[in-house]
Amino acid sequence: MTRADVVRALNEEYARLRDENDRAREARIDEVIAADPAIEPLVRGGAALFQQKARQLLMHPERAEALAKETREQVRANDAALRERLKALGYAENHLDPIYRCPVCHDTGYVGTGVREECACFRQRVSQRLYEASAAETDALQTFERFDASIIPNDVKLDMGYTQRELATAVCRVCRDYAAQYPATQKLGLVLMGQTGLGKTFLLNCVGNALIARGFAPVKLTGYRLYEAMRAAQFGGEDRRAEFNQLLSCDILLIDDLGTEPVVQGVTREYLFSLLNERLVRRRHTVIATNLSHADLMAVYGERVFSRLMDGMNMMPVELKGKDLRLCALGK
Repeated sequence: MTRADVVRALNEEYARLRDENDRAREARIDEVIAADPAIEPLVRGGAALFQQKARQLLMHPERAEALAKETREQVRANDAALRERLKALGYAENHLDPIYRCPVCHDTGYVGTGVREECACFRQRVSQRLYEASAAETDALQTFERFDASIIPNDVKLDMGYTQRELATAVCRVCRDYAAQYPATQKLGLVLMGQTGLGKTFLLNCVGNALIARGFAPVKLTGYRLYEAMRAAQFGGEDRRAEFNQLLSCDILLIDDLGTEPVVQGVTREYLFSLLNERLVRRRHTVIATNLSHADLMAVYGERVFSRLMDGMNMMPVELKGKDLRLCALGK
């Protein structure tokens, strides 16, 4: 599922929500008028007043400013009278106000005049849908509660003195604490490193699902999908930059399999640096899983990207080591 697919679906959802809100408000209006038929002129007065002033404006355009002032004053007076009448009937004074889930965009999903921008509520729902789609493609059941240390070898000490099981358990604890403390984490980001089959993607999904359970909306994508967004931003024109701009600004971004994407001159290194640097400047959280070693990260992405990934002030690199767990499961 692409971002464009999600946006189209959400635009339809917001339109349905507005229709439902309008029907609910009309039901309230009918209820109030049934209780007190004499209140109807006040209930309908605002719309009737605008129609009347619109006709006057067509006939006397030279009085536009005066008519606008008169309209505002009469609307305020009508609204005050309606609210007093509602309270006298035992209703809340705002009982007939328009109904909105989001008071900022009034459930349109967009804000601004002229050039419209997505409202924060809309962006959050886009992020949530994209993550849910991504999780469905992998395994939404990958949670910290399902972490099973018993399947991890515990018989050989690694070079840092841990067994593979002890190391994986320690890294799992780091990830669990990060998800539990977000957004007040000690470091803005995590970099999960290690060879294939050590559980990096599992832990990345655990972080994402823990955040979802807490009501947050992380955005997750693979290194290759990140490349597609970067390439679209470079070659696709302004309308194709939307997804990359979302990656710059979303509250928490999860990138799986960084290093599997193509390295294209003028795109990969440059846009990855822009992404990491901009997110650090904006104090946004980022979790990355990669099969690349420290030396590989330097060789593939260069010093600028490497310095952002290994920034000790803001990022916490943790490395898993040992045997491929999938091969262990096969008894190899």
